Amino acid sequence: MILATVGALLLAVVLWDILMSALGAGSAGPLAPRIAHGAFRLIRLLPDRAYVHRICGPLVTASIGAGWIVLMCVAWSLILSGAPEAVVTGAEGTPAGTLGRVSYAGHLLSTLGGGLNQPGTQAWGAVSMLIGVSGMVVLTLSVSFVYSTTQAVATGRAVLALSEIHGPGTERFDTVLLPELATLVAQIKAIPFCLYFSTARPHRRLPAALARLRCDARLDAEDRARLDVLLTELPGMEHAPADSFGTSFEDWVQRYSLRSWR
Repeated sequence: MILATVGALLLAVVLWDILMSALGAGSAGPLAPRIAHGAFRLIRLLPDRAYVHRICGPLVTASIGAGWIVLMCVAWSLILSGAPEAVVTGAEGTPAGTLGRVSYAGHLLSTLGGGLNQPGTQAWGAVSMLIGVSGMVVLTLSVSFVYSTTQAVATGRAVLALSEIHGPGTERFDTVLLPELATLVAQIKAIPFCLYFSTARPHRRLPAALARLRCDARLDAEDRARLDVLLTELPGMEHAPADSFGTSFEDWVQRYSLRSWR
Protein backbone atom coordinates (compact mmCIF):
# COMPACT_ATOMS: atom_id res chain seq x y z
CA MET A 1 0.00 0.00 0.00
CA ILE A 2 2.90 2.37 0.71
CA LEU A 3 4.28 1.83 -2.79
CA ALA A 4 0.85 2.50 -4.29
CA THR A 5 0.53 5.73 -2.31
CA VAL A 6 3.95 6.90 -3.45
CA GLY A 7 3.01 6.00 -7.02
CA ALA A 8 -0.24 7.98 -6.81
CA LEU A 9 1.59 11.05 -5.51
CA LEU A 10 4.23 10.77 -8.24
CA LEU A 11 1.51 10.36 -10.85
CA ALA A 12 -0.24 13.52 -9.65
CA VAL A 13 3.02 15.50 -9.85
CA VAL A 14 3.83 14.24 -13.35
CA LEU A 15 0.33 14.94 -14.68
CA TRP A 16 0.41 18.42 -13.15
CA ASP A 17 3.80 19.07 -14.71
CA ILE A 18 2.62 17.95 -18.15
CA LEU A 19 -0.55 20.02 -18.02
CA MET A 20 1.20 23.18 -16.84
CA SER A 21 4.16 22.81 -19.21
CA ALA A 22 1.99 22.13 -22.28
CA LEU A 23 -1.05 24.29 -21.48
CA GLY A 24 -0.04 26.56 -18.60
CA ALA A 25 0.92 29.53 -20.80
CA GLY A 26 4.00 30.31 -18.76
CA SER A 27 3.21 28.46 -15.54
CA ALA A 28 5.55 25.49 -15.93
CA GLY A 29 5.36 22.56 -13.57
CA PRO A 30 8.03 21.46 -11.08
CA LEU A 31 9.74 18.82 -13.23
CA ALA A 32 10.15 20.04 -16.83
CA PRO A 33 12.26 23.15 -16.05
CA ARG A 34 14.64 21.08 -13.92
CA ILE A 35 14.93 18.33 -16.55
CA ALA A 36 15.56 20.93 -19.26
CA HIS A 37 18.19 22.76 -17.21
CA GLY A 38 19.95 19.50 -16.34
CA ALA A 39 20.04 18.37 -19.97
CA PHE A 40 21.27 21.81 -21.05
CA ARG A 41 24.12 21.73 -18.53
CA LEU A 42 25.23 18.34 -19.87
CA ILE A 43 25.14 19.61 -23.47
CA ARG A 44 27.33 22.53 -22.41
CA LEU A 45 30.08 20.01 -21.67
CA LEU A 46 30.27 19.09 -25.36
CA PRO A 47 32.82 20.84 -27.61
CA ASP A 48 31.81 24.08 -29.32
CA ARG A 49 30.81 22.67 -32.69
CA ALA A 50 28.03 23.59 -35.09
CA TYR A 51 26.25 20.26 -34.62
CA VAL A 52 26.07 20.83 -30.86
CA HIS A 53 24.09 24.02 -31.44
CA ARG A 54 21.80 22.22 -33.88
CA ILE A 55 20.97 19.30 -31.58
CA CYS A 56 20.76 21.30 -28.34
CA GLY A 57 17.09 22.25 -28.53
CA PRO A 58 15.84 18.88 -29.82
CA LEU A 59 17.80 17.03 -27.13
CA VAL A 60 16.44 19.23 -24.34
CA THR A 61 12.88 18.82 -25.64
CA ALA A 62 13.32 15.06 -26.03
CA SER A 63 14.71 14.79 -22.50
CA ILE A 64 11.57 16.43 -21.13
CA GLY A 65 9.34 14.00 -23.03
CA ALA A 66 11.46 11.03 -21.99
CA GLY A 67 11.35 12.19 -18.38
CA TRP A 68 7.56 12.37 -18.47
CA ILE A 69 7.24 8.89 -19.96
CA VAL A 70 9.71 7.26 -17.55
CA LEU A 71 8.22 8.90 -14.47
CA MET A 72 4.69 8.07 -15.59
CA CYS A 73 5.66 4.43 -16.08
CA VAL A 74 7.33 4.33 -12.67
CA ALA A 75 4.27 5.88 -11.04
CA TRP A 76 1.82 3.39 -12.53
CA SER A 77 4.17 0.48 -11.80
CA LEU A 78 4.22 1.50 -8.13
CA ILE A 79 0.43 1.74 -8.11
CA LEU A 80 0.18 -1.73 -9.66
CA SER A 81 2.40 -2.98 -6.85
CA GLY A 82 -0.38 -2.19 -4.38
CA ALA A 83 -1.86 -5.69 -4.55
CA PRO A 84 -0.61 -9.12 -5.74
CA GLU A 85 -3.68 -9.61 -7.94
CA ALA A 86 -3.26 -6.29 -9.75
CA VAL A 87 -1.37 -7.88 -12.64
CA VAL A 88 -1.32 -11.59 -13.45
CA THR A 89 0.34 -13.57 -16.21
CA GLY A 90 -1.89 -14.34 -19.13
CA ALA A 91 -1.02 -18.03 -19.27
CA GLU A 92 -0.90 -19.28 -15.66
CA GLY A 93 -2.83 -16.48 -13.96
CA THR A 94 -0.15 -16.13 -11.28
CA PRO A 95 0.85 -12.72 -9.90
CA ALA A 96 3.34 -10.96 -12.15
CA GLY A 97 6.71 -9.91 -10.81
CA THR A 98 8.19 -6.43 -10.78
CA LEU A 99 9.37 -6.63 -14.38
CA GLY A 100 5.97 -7.89 -15.45
CA ARG A 101 4.20 -4.95 -13.80
CA VAL A 102 6.58 -2.44 -15.36
CA SER A 103 6.12 -4.09 -18.75
CA TYR A 104 2.35 -4.10 -18.31
CA ALA A 105 2.27 -0.39 -17.40
CA GLY A 106 4.58 0.47 -20.28
CA HIS A 107 2.47 -1.40 -22.82
CA LEU A 108 -0.71 0.32 -21.67
CA LEU A 109 0.89 3.77 -21.66
CA SER A 110 2.02 3.23 -25.24
CA THR A 111 -1.60 2.27 -26.11
CA LEU A 112 -0.37 -1.11 -27.38
CA GLY A 113 -2.37 -3.15 -24.86
CA GLY A 114 -1.18 -5.09 -21.85
CA GLY A 115 1.36 -7.31 -23.53
CA LEU A 116 1.63 -10.82 -22.06
CA ASN A 117 -0.06 -9.86 -18.78
CA GLN A 118 -3.58 -8.86 -17.75
CA PRO A 119 -5.44 -7.40 -14.73
CA GLY A 120 -6.33 -9.90 -12.02
CA THR A 121 -9.73 -8.41 -11.12
CA GLN A 122 -12.34 -6.12 -12.63
CA ALA A 123 -11.28 -3.28 -10.32
CA TRP A 124 -7.72 -3.50 -11.56
CA GLY A 125 -9.12 -3.73 -15.06
CA ALA A 126 -10.62 -0.27 -14.51
CA VAL A 127 -7.23 0.95 -13.31
CA SER A 128 -5.70 -0.47 -16.49
CA MET A 129 -8.19 1.55 -18.51
CA LEU A 130 -7.02 4.71 -16.69
CA ILE A 131 -3.41 3.84 -17.53
CA GLY A 132 -4.31 3.66 -21.22
CA VAL A 133 -6.21 6.96 -21.05
CA SER A 134 -3.29 8.67 -19.30
CA GLY A 135 -0.99 7.36 -22.01
CA MET A 136 -3.15 8.96 -24.71
CA VAL A 137 -3.22 12.23 -22.76
CA VAL A 138 0.58 12.26 -22.44
CA LEU A 139 1.06 11.54 -26.14
CA THR A 140 -1.42 14.24 -27.18
CA LEU A 141 -0.04 16.92 -24.87
CA SER A 142 3.54 16.01 -25.80
CA VAL A 143 2.75 16.65 -29.47
CA SER A 144 1.17 20.00 -28.52
CA PHE A 145 4.20 20.83 -26.38
CA VAL A 146 6.69 20.08 -29.17
CA TYR A 147 4.63 21.98 -31.76
CA SER A 148 4.31 25.08 -29.58
CA THR A 149 8.03 25.02 -28.81
CA THR A 150 9.14 24.74 -32.43
CA GLN A 151 6.66 27.43 -33.48
CA ALA A 152 8.13 29.81 -30.91
CA VAL A 153 11.63 29.02 -32.19
CA ALA A 154 10.57 29.73 -35.79
CA THR A 155 8.91 33.00 -34.75
CA GLY A 156 12.05 34.05 -32.89
CA ARG A 157 14.26 33.54 -35.90
CA ALA A 158 11.82 35.44 -38.10
CA VAL A 159 11.84 38.40 -35.69
CA LEU A 160 15.64 38.35 -35.60
CA ALA A 161 15.72 38.55 -39.39
CA LEU A 162 13.23 41.42 -39.25
CA SER A 163 15.46 43.25 -36.76
CA GLU A 164 18.16 43.44 -39.43
CA ILE A 165 15.72 45.32 -41.69
CA HIS A 166 13.84 47.45 -39.18
CA GLY A 167 16.37 47.61 -36.37
CA PRO A 168 17.29 50.50 -34.08
CA GLY A 169 17.67 53.80 -35.89
CA THR A 170 15.26 52.94 -38.71
CA GLU A 171 11.89 54.57 -39.29
CA ARG A 172 9.89 51.42 -38.59
CA PHE A 173 11.61 50.28 -35.41
CA ASP A 174 8.66 51.40 -33.29
CA THR A 175 5.88 50.47 -35.69
CA VAL A 176 7.16 47.15 -37.04
CA LEU A 177 9.89 45.59 -34.92
CA LEU A 178 8.66 46.39 -31.41
CA PRO A 179 5.13 44.97 -32.02
CA GLU A 180 6.62 41.79 -33.47
CA LEU A 181 9.03 41.58 -30.55
CA ALA A 182 6.10 41.95 -28.12
CA THR A 183 4.40 38.96 -29.76
CA LEU A 184 7.62 36.96 -29.57
CA VAL A 185 8.11 37.75 -25.87
CA ALA A 186 4.54 36.58 -25.20
CA GLN A 187 5.30 33.30 -26.99
CA ILE A 188 8.52 32.81 -25.04
CA LYS A 189 6.64 33.52 -21.83
CA ALA A 190 4.10 30.82 -22.72
CA ILE A 191 6.68 28.24 -23.79
CA PRO A 192 10.09 29.16 -22.29
CA PHE A 193 11.72 25.90 -23.39
CA CYS A 194 12.22 27.44 -26.85
CA LEU A 195 15.10 29.41 -25.30
CA TYR A 196 17.19 26.23 -25.18
CA PHE A 197 17.25 26.04 -28.99
CA SER A 198 20.40 27.24 -30.65
CA THR A 199 21.71 27.34 -34.21
CA ALA A 200 25.01 27.15 -36.03
CA ARG A 201 24.55 30.81 -37.05
CA PRO A 202 25.54 32.99 -34.07
CA HIS A 203 23.37 35.95 -35.16
CA ARG A 204 20.25 33.74 -35.02
CA ARG A 205 20.75 32.53 -31.43
CA LEU A 206 17.76 34.10 -29.75
CA PRO A 207 18.93 35.06 -26.22
CA ALA A 208 22.28 36.42 -27.45
CA ALA A 209 20.62 38.29 -30.32
CA LEU A 210 18.22 39.98 -27.89
CA ALA A 211 21.21 41.06 -25.79
CA ARG A 212 22.98 42.50 -28.83
CA LEU A 213 19.80 44.31 -29.83
CA ARG A 214 19.59 45.92 -26.41
CA CYS A 215 23.26 46.97 -26.58
CA ASP A 216 22.91 48.44 -30.08
CA ALA A 217 24.59 51.85 -30.15
CA ARG A 218 21.81 53.25 -32.35
CA LEU A 219 19.29 52.90 -29.52
CA ASP A 220 18.63 56.14 -27.69
CA ALA A 221 17.53 56.19 -24.05
CA GLU A 222 13.83 56.35 -24.91
CA ASP A 223 14.00 53.44 -27.34
CA ARG A 224 15.97 51.32 -24.84
CA ALA A 225 13.42 52.08 -22.13
CA ARG A 226 10.59 50.86 -24.38
CA LEU A 227 12.58 47.78 -25.30
CA ASP A 228 13.22 47.04 -21.62
CA VAL A 229 9.48 47.10 -20.96
CA LEU A 230 9.15 44.15 -23.34
CA LEU A 231 12.24 42.32 -22.10
CA THR A 232 10.96 42.53 -18.53
CA GLU A 233 8.19 40.13 -19.56
CA LEU A 234 10.65 37.36 -20.41
CA PRO A 235 10.49 34.35 -18.06
CA GLY A 236 12.83 34.96 -15.16
CA MET A 237 13.12 38.71 -15.76
CA GLU A 238 9.81 39.77 -14.23
CA HIS A 239 11.34 40.86 -10.94
CA ALA A 240 14.66 42.21 -12.18
CA PRO A 241 15.50 45.50 -10.38
CA ALA A 242 15.24 48.52 -12.65
CA ASP A 243 18.53 50.01 -11.48
CA SER A 244 20.50 46.91 -12.48
CA PHE A 245 18.33 45.59 -15.30
CA GLY A 246 21.20 45.46 -17.78
CA THR A 247 23.33 43.24 -15.55
CA SER A 248 20.39 40.98 -14.71
CA PHE A 249 19.54 40.65 -18.40
CA GLU A 250 23.11 39.70 -19.32
CA ASP A 251 23.05 37.00 -16.62
CA TRP A 252 19.71 35.78 -18.02
CA VAL A 253 21.16 35.59 -21.53
CA GLN A 254 24.16 33.57 -20.32
CA ARG A 255 21.81 31.13 -18.58
CA TYR A 256 20.39 30.13 -21.98
CA SER A 257 23.61 30.28 -24.00
CA LEU A 258 25.82 27.27 -24.71
CA ARG A 259 28.89 29.49 -24.76
CA SER A 260 29.69 33.05 -23.79
CA TRP A 261 27.42 35.24 -25.94
CA ARG A 262 29.80 38.19 -26.19
